[in-house]
Amino acid sequence: MKELCILDRWEGDTAVIEVTDEEDRTHWQKADRSELPPDAREGDVLTRSGQSWQVDQEATAARREKMARRLARLKGRGNA
Repeated sequence: MKELCILDRWEGDTAVIEVTDEEDRTHWQKADRSELPPDAREGDVLTRSGQSWQVDQEATAARREKMARRLARLKGRGNA
């Protein structure tokens, strides 16, 4: 089963990860900062391998671009 994992926020040394499954059900998972790459930041798409997480750079870039387009579209609606 394919899940979408997003680094939602940091709570001290704990990462709070939003996990959404194929059926669009969401749950939250916590991970220690040491399990994530040092450059991981909020909004990154994550994949898991064993006990550690990796940032999916390609998926993160695509997601950030999609969100930027959505925000620009919403801002444009207010000018009409």
